[in-house]
Amino acid sequence: MDMHRPIIVAALGAAVLLAGCATPRAPDPAAEVPHCYKTNKGRVIACTPVAAPSLSADAEAKRFVPDPNALTVYVVRRNWGDGRNFVKVYPDGGAGVDTLPDTMVRLKFKPGTHSVAFEFDGKRQSTTAAGQAGEIRFVRIDGTVWAWKSTYEWVAESEAATRERALKARLVADVVVR
Repeated sequence: MDMHRPIIVAALGAAVLLAGCATPRAPDPAAEVPHCYKTNKGRVIACTPVAAPSLSADAEAKRFVPDPNALTVYVVRRNWGDGRNFVKVYPDGGAGVDTLPDTMVRLKFKPGTHSVAFEFDGKRQSTTAAGQAGEIRFVRIDGTVWAWKSTYEWVAESEAATRERALKARLVADVVVR
């Protein structure tokens, strides 16, 4: 009976050591890597084609500190019915930025009125964002995906509601449009 005790202790010790080795490392908060959208079971569905801002930049963006020299616009894409589709966002007709579900883009414009558009399935929809330097605006893309059809549209909701969604979204692009 005394012979089994050291074997059990050794086996438990090995199990604890192996469990520690199997734990994934915490992500580097300064790393800029593509952002991947995952299912609720952790399976990767799609990843952005370019690197997303770091986790540190994401945390900084979510403080929503106004830039005294720019109008800051957050484009938020967060909806329960959204799917794996890429939706390109175009600030003032410039280069497109790919978004995935549960992501956001921070745009910094000169003060004034600006166009923010998105394109999906060959159709482009746009909205305007206007303001002065030091102001923040939020706009939201609402996506609904069904097996037979996907639809996306701009949604008007309170700033507080969209800000709350932005806190749960991942920053995938930080664009300065001047």
